Amino acid sequence: MLWMRDMLIIANVTLLLAIQVFLLVRSLNKLNKDLESFFEAVHSQDSSLVFSHRKSHSAFSNLYQQLDNINKTIQQIKIENQNQNQYFKALVEHIGIGIIGFTDDGKVTLFNSAASELLKKANLFRITDLDTVKPGLSSLLRQLKPSEPRLVSLYQRSELMQLSVKATWIRILDQKITLVSLQNIRNELDEKELESWQKLIRVLTHELMNSVGPMSSTIATLGEFLVNTGGSTKKADELTDDIVADIATGLHILEERSHGMVDFVTRFRNLTLLPQPVFTTFSIGELFGSIQRLLAEKLQQSNVKLEVKVASEAVRLTADRGMVEQILLNLVGNAIYALEGMAKGSILLIAQLDDHNRLTVTVADNGVGIPPELHDKVFIPFFSTRKDGSGIGLSLSRQLMRLHGGTITLSSTPGEGTVVTLRFSEGEIEG
Repeated sequence: MLWMRDMLIIANVTLLLAIQVFLLVRSLNKLNKDLESFFEAVHSQDSSLVFSHRKSHSAFSNLYQQLDNINKTIQQIKIENQNQNQYFKALVEHIGIGIIGFTDDGKVTLFNSAASELLKKANLFRITDLDTVKPGLSSLLRQLKPSEPRLVSLYQRSELMQLSVKATWIRILDQKITLVSLQNIRNELDEKELESWQKLIRVLTHELMNSVGPMSSTIATLGEFLVNTGGSTKKADELTDDIVADIATGLHILEERSHGMVDFVTRFRNLTLLPQPVFTTFSIGELFGSIQRLLAEKLQQSNVKLEVKVASEAVRLTADRGMVEQILLNLVGNAIYALEGMAKGSILLIAQLDDHNRLTVTVADNGVGIPPELHDKVFIPFFSTRKDGSGIGLSLSRQLMRLHGGTITLSSTPGEGTVVTLRFSEGEIEG
């Protein structure tokens, strides 16, 4: 009988284990299905799935609680992202600058109302559709680089617009997006053009009156020497030696003033008729060495020290070497003049590449500096702070830099010195 009891016990235990295994497997299968449903919901961005009804009677109540918490967090993140997207969409639509975003394959992802108004297009789906606004506009926007703003002239309904076009690149996941901003700056350009013409006319008037005034006065004086009080012309025997000498002096004055006017017109003509640059690639270090040799005597006479710093001897620039040399000669020459009479005058000539691989050349001196009210005038043609200056050096330098797609800026503090910075569109380091 004992063996029957043992068999019954074993059978009961086996049955209980089987039931427990069955319940465990069923529970695990249910959990697996719930986890699978949860991950599918996360993958499909569905945050409506909840497990609150299973917490009270489940051995995995803590796990279900954590899944619900994760679900709530995902739901909150979605709400925040949606709110943020709505905010940025409203911001992009509110600003007065046109913005276009497009992918590498030309699909437009952003086209705000300001851009729609500027380009007179209600919708834009492909960037190539812009060619109906202006032929070649899509290619121009595709080729834009962040460091290369462009000015685009555009006629819309017989109205000329001058669009300042800039680009930047962003990457969203594995896709590159080009963002282009468009701003009509015609009014600003017109105001600047008018202001430039007014300044130029004032300078031209000043220069011409400096010559015309003395010439007019001299001609009137010569007339008095040759005409009697009654208005009749004097005869040859009435001209004394003193009168002849005065007439010769007057004619010499007229000759000098006429040469001065011819020289002024010649300088003005040279300033407006610049040749196109001939681009070659050359070493900046070698160019700086040439500047030192050309100005060595002048530097020694003025007791000025010229120090040269180049980030690397391998730094090279693609530009018109003669034009760049002329710019540097003008700038260093101006610095030498600013240091006249100083006991420890020094000039620093620096060349380096910035983070965008663009060459920056700086000419700095510790001279007398330029007053703030003259900072916006030094680039005006024929304006000069020097008594013997022609007033074309900085203006010519700015025009030459524009021919190279670069810029020239000046900062100066009276009593501390002046810094002039040249920024070229690109540079390179060999090797």
